[in-house]
Amino acid sequence: MCGILGAVISRAQYAPAAGIPGSSAIYKDSSIVAFWADSIFFNRGYIAINDSSLGLASVGDANSAKGKALENGVLSLGDGGTATAFFQQGIFNLSGPEFAIFENGFELTGSYKYHIELAYVEVSTDGIKYYRFPNHSATQDSIQTGNFDGMFPEQIDGLAGKYIAGFGTPFDLELLKDSIGNKPVYYIRVRDVVGALNDSFCSFDSDGRKINDPWPSSFASSGFDLDAIALLNEIETVLPESNNTGLNVYPNPINNESMLSIELAQESPFDIYVYNAIGQCLIKSTNNIRKTSIPIAFNGNFLIVQCKQNNRTFTTKVIRQ
Repeated sequence: MCGILGAVISRAQYAPAAGIPGSSAIYKDSSIVAFWADSIFFNRGYIAINDSSLGLASVGDANSAKGKALENGVLSLGDGGTATAFFQQGIFNLSGPEFAIFENGFELTGSYKYHIELAYVEVSTDGIKYYRFPNHSATQDSIQTGNFDGMFPEQIDGLAGKYIAGFGTPFDLELLKDSIGNKPVYYIRVRDVVGALNDSFCSFDSDGRKINDPWPSSFASSGFDLDAIALLNEIETVLPESNNTGLNVYPNPINNESMLSIELAQESPFDIYVYNAIGQCLIKSTNNIRKTSIPIAFNGNFLIVQCKQNNRTFTTKVIRQ
C-alpha cells in the first residue's frame, strides 16, 4: 500500500482515484445520494470526429442514463456529444457538492492507471444560457492517449468521468456563484471532451491547456459514457417529522413565497435549519429570541423545519399550498 500511495503522491495535484485517501469520489450507495436523474435528452457526436463516415455513437439511449448508477447501462455520447438532465425541483447552491456524475471507467490492472473518458459539466437556470465548471487537466499533452493507455485521476479536476464505474465525480455550485447567483439550477449538461491533441479537433481546459484523453475510437460506444447523475443531500437522510411540542411554525400550509414565523416556548437562543424534500439544507440561522420570521421560497411539496435549543431538537413539516 505504501508503494501505491507514494506513486499517487508523487503525481498528486487534485483528488486521487476512488479508494485512495483524499479522493472525492461519491459511491453510488452512499447515504448522501438523495435522487437520481429521471429526465434526460441528448445529442450524440460522431464515433470519431475526424471521420464522419463511421457515423454517430450508438450505445444506449436516454433510459440508460436514468436512475441509479450501474443499473440501466450507459449512454455513449461520441465526440463532442451532449446529454442534459432536467430537475423539476431545482438545485440550490448549498454547503458542499450538490450533485455527482457517474461514468463507467475502470482500472487497468497492475498499472495504477485508469481507462477514463472525460466530459465538461455545465449548468443552467433557464435551459438557454449554460455556465461551465472550471476544469483542469495536468495530463501530459505531447503524446496522444490511446484507447487503453490509461490516465491518472489525480491529474484531472472539474471534469466528469475521472472515477471508475460506481463512483461519481462531485460538483459544487459554489464554484459558479458569480454566474448563477442565488437562482436554482434546473439543467445539468454533460459535454464530451474530444481528447485529441490534433489542433483541428482538440479541447481545452480552463487554463488553455489541451485535454488529452483516449482518442480516436472506432467503437459505437465512443466518447463519454454517461451512467447516471445523482443529487446529493447535505445530511444523510431527509429528516422525519417528530414531536414538535414547544415549537410553533406558521403559516402552514405556506405559499410559494412567504414569510415563515417560528416560535419556541422557551425564551432562549436557538438554531434554525430548513430542509427541502430531498434533504438539502436551504437555510441555517441562529436566533437570540424565541420568535422570528424568515423568508421562504421553494419548489417542492414540503419543507422540514428543525430547531435546536438547549440540547433539545424540535422538528416539523411545512406543506406547500
